[in-house]
Amino acid sequence: MKKKRKQIIFILIILFTPFNIQAYKDGGTATYTAFSYKLIVWNQLDDSPDGYKTGTEIYFLPNNFHNLDYYTK
Repeated sequence: MKKKRKQIIFILIILFTPFNIQAYKDGGTATYTAFSYKLIVWNQLDDSPDGYKTGTEIYFLPNNFHNLDYYTK
């Protein structure tokens, strides 16, 4: 029973630990990608009245492996 529990915990750690952390030079946008989700922390220059797009978005599997340009549309 202990072995099975350890295996399940190991699989969950792999699924939810971000392995790809990138910072973009568009104003400071950062992305954190794991096998099961993508977290985008927006801080991007744009044409809005404020001048910045800010906020946080999370995308779950299967929509988490796209390029950042896909999410700006």
